[in-house]
Amino acid sequence: MSAESVVAEAVGQLLDLEPDDLTTSTRLGEAEGWDSVNQMRLLVHLERELGTALDYDRFMQAETLGDLASVVAAVARDVVA
Repeated sequence: MSAESVVAEAVGQLLDLEPDDLTTSTRLGEAEGWDSVNQMRLLVHLERELGTALDYDRFMQAETLGDLASVVAAVARDVVA
């Protein structure tokens, strides 16, 4: 499973959105239900699912789903490849 798929599934699950409607260019701030609480929920969810810590600063600076996928891919190549 690709990093993009992992992130889309997690965002879709947490925000009750269809993962197929999310693309790498989806702006997180424009996703229905996206706020700082859900941002932290997503961070914890991904770290638990992947079994590794993500780069907090890069995660918090991510503006698109693709940005988040890059953060995931950088630390979890073996998990999502």
